[in-house]
Amino acid sequence: MNPTVLVYDPYPDEEWAASLRAVIGADVDTVIPWEPAAADAALPRADVVIATGRRRLGPAEIARMERATGVVCFSIGMDQVDADAAAAAGIAVTNIPDYCTEDVADHALALLLAAQRRLVPLANETAAGTWTGHRAVDVASLRRVGGRTLGLVGFGRIGRAVAERARAFGLRIVAYDPGQDSSPVPYAELVSLETLAERADAVVLCAALTPGSRGVIGADFFARVRPGLVLVNVARGGLVDEAALLAALDDGRVAVAALDVRATEPPDPAGDPLAGRPDVLVTPHAAGSSVEAFDDLLVKTAALVHRFLATERAGAPR
Repeated sequence: MNPTVLVYDPYPDEEWAASLRAVIGADVDTVIPWEPAAADAALPRADVVIATGRRRLGPAEIARMERATGVVCFSIGMDQVDADAAAAAGIAVTNIPDYCTEDVADHALALLLAAQRRLVPLANETAAGTWTGHRAVDVASLRRVGGRTLGLVGFGRIGRAVAERARAFGLRIVAYDPGQDSSPVPYAELVSLETLAERADAVVLCAALTPGSRGVIGADFFARVRPGLVLVNVARGGLVDEAALLAALDDGRVAVAALDVRATEPPDPAGDPLAGRPDVLVTPHAAGSSVEAFDDLLVKTAALVHRFLATERAGAPR
């Protein structure tokens, strides 16, 4: 019998499903249930589980994984899988840490420049038929990008790729990363989060979401920043206390928030206090998207699936 790989929370897209089945191969039964109940029912017979992050794999779900040797997160983030429950069950959890580094860094710079140069309000004003030149909305508040300080929260692969791009625009770089004792590159200064808040003119969030980092960008952080901060988040929405962000936008400590991720995705338009604000730019968790990134993600996911299956065939204990 072929081994079984279960996609626990698939994207509702037949083309995506076909591509994933093709890259995993015909020697594996790739089960892609469209209904959550069917996915839950398939957990006991899965040898490997793929988790896209659309649903949480919590302790109850992991307890039903009777055969699985591993979970492959179809993403960089691993926050939708209960790591403690998986470890207790002897199930390894891995991710795809490097499939979209360039794409996320590009998107971060695009958001930063759009926010810094107020591109969306200016484009909307012009599209509405108003051509006011230097008298356009927000032009008086624009600052030159070069010579200012960019703070990076998280200085792993993506943080360093953002820093490399930012240097081309003449930005000074400070970074906070509790997992690093010293800066891995000479052009970035590693500082405390408090110092970063006090010195940065713009901040890009590139950190992983963990119990320790949830809400790290909150009231204490915003109390330290200088008025007019630009905040960009291309990591996880849970890093930001959105109530504290709202207060910081209202009092001018944050001039613009450019967010590719939100605490709840998708946010409820009717109950979202950040929706429709001219000082908030939101994209739909699309920073990691490109044709090339998608191809890399499929290939790397399939490689990890087969690595888990090979371990299982070799008789390694769960």
